Amino acid sequence: MSSAIPVNSKISSAEFAAQCRGQMIPLNKWLSYFSVVSLDDSDLQRLVYDPASAMPAKLAEITPRLRLVFVPFLEKPAGGNGAGPAGPIVSFQAPNRIARLLSGHFEIDGETFIFLSVHDEDIVDAHHIFYQKLADLIIARAGKADIEPFHDLVRAEIRGNIHGELDEGAWRLKTELLRKQKDARRETKLLAAYRRQALKDTLVLYLHGLCCDIDVAGGPRYMAGSHIRKRLLLLKDFLPPPSDVALFPEDLPPAAVQ
Repeated sequence: MSSAIPVNSKISSAEFAAQCRGQMIPLNKWLSYFSVVSLDDSDLQRLVYDPASAMPAKLAEITPRLRLVFVPFLEKPAGGNGAGPAGPIVSFQAPNRIARLLSGHFEIDGETFIFLSVHDEDIVDAHHIFYQKLADLIIARAGKADIEPFHDLVRAEIRGNIHGELDEGAWRLKTELLRKQKDARRETKLLAAYRRQALKDTLVLYLHGLCCDIDVAGGPRYMAGSHIRKRLLLLKDFLPPPSDVALFPEDLPPAAVQ
């Protein structure tokens, strides 16, 4: 960093970004990172290099000049939730659990900074949290033409009484929608909230699946694999993966399958 920061200090993420800006390590033309936390090679591979190599090229249009910053802890600023223009507070000591945040983001001068707390978090959790934050940015910035096919698919799922969801958040919203709204396809705030969460969960699964081998949870609340596949194929059209990255086993070259 350009100036020493005492280990017991707190600083806004905007101020922190200003200090580390010149020390960002580029991963490609639009993505770079900086870590004030010591990460070993395996953690860097999982948190930085694997995601960077598997990111769809179209993300450069949706989230240009993306900056990943790994810090010990994040916390809500006084009287806020960390979503303001200065972002959350970076802390070098563990805040109380109520104030603690695992991630945050903000934009300054055309650069989007995603902050992740990695001091004592399991790296797998930090990995998943990163994709959640990236999914939020994609949904906020993608064009209507990119998102509408997913909306159409959700309407078809509702019309076909397709059961289940990918995660608990969308499951709860879907259950509430079906309980409270006679015509669940009618445009309401409740449908929009469910649809957004369903898209977010599917984006997280898709992006994570490009990077890593993942297992889709099963059970009475979860969507059948054939319907999950339809969603993923739709996102594959929206965000085509790099040519050397496989989403499904059949995408692998024959030599890799053997």
